[in-house]
Amino acid sequence: MKNIFNIVITIFMLFLLACIPSLFNEQKIDFSHFIHSLGNALKSLFNPGEIVFENIKSGVRHNLFPFIIEPWINSMTILFSSLLISLLFSLCIAFLMYQSKLFNQVIIRTNRILNIIPDIFYIPVFISVIIFIYIKTNVLLFDVASSHEKDAVIFPIILLLIIPISNSITVIHQLLDAEREESYVSFARSKGLNNKEIFFGHILKNILTGYFINFKQIVWMTLSSLLFLERLLNVFGISVFIFEYNSPIVLFISFLLMYLPIRLLFYIAENYTQKTTGRGLA
Repeated sequence: MKNIFNIVITIFMLFLLACIPSLFNEQKIDFSHFIHSLGNALKSLFNPGEIVFENIKSGVRHNLFPFIIEPWINSMTILFSSLLISLLFSLCIAFLMYQSKLFNQVIIRTNRILNIIPDIFYIPVFISVIIFIYIKTNVLLFDVASSHEKDAVIFPIILLLIIPISNSITVIHQLLDAEREESYVSFARSKGLNNKEIFFGHILKNILTGYFINFKQIVWMTLSSLLFLERLLNVFGISVFIFEYNSPIVLFISFLLMYLPIRLLFYIAENYTQKTTGRGLA
């Protein structure tokens, strides 16, 4: 019941947030215009098939549905692929960090550098590398930007991976340090278990639980970087409707389409952590 109440409140806040731009009319605060926009947006929700938006560049009008579905799928594909790959990669890194102190130190130092470098720096560097390889070898490893003929998906996923991997390694490093000090590790060693058996038999489960407890922070940071990436790489994603159209109903639908799958992801993670620890997400 509490979760349902939180979802309803969040959706209501997203609706108000989407309507806030209409509070300003010709660079002045206009409450009557805001109330009018609220009413129109609310009315449109009961007729989603009739919601129309206008392309700013071409002036062509489109029905929002099903037009918005393709960019939404593009965005969710990039986001969820990055989160899943980063989790699997981070767990593999965690095992190697547990096996080797030298590797652990190298990863931590590298990760500190990645945390310092802003997105706006390493993204152009990666693009330059791809272009340089293409110039020298005539081999295009990835499409670095979308075009009318083809959407770039793989390259944005690879770029976006850096954010959740960096955050995941920070969390996992802290969890590993805590797990090494636990008495059950010493007890397992006294029974003759090696590092591999201890890690996969005991530590991995605890790390995964700790990871999901800190999951919200990782997801929100990745999402914010996704929206930036889409604009930079001209990806036909949900950010197009957020940044290029100021219609309250279009903004709200865009927010809602992003929120619902992420909320489902949080629900799955929360169920896992509650079953293993009795705690919810942070």
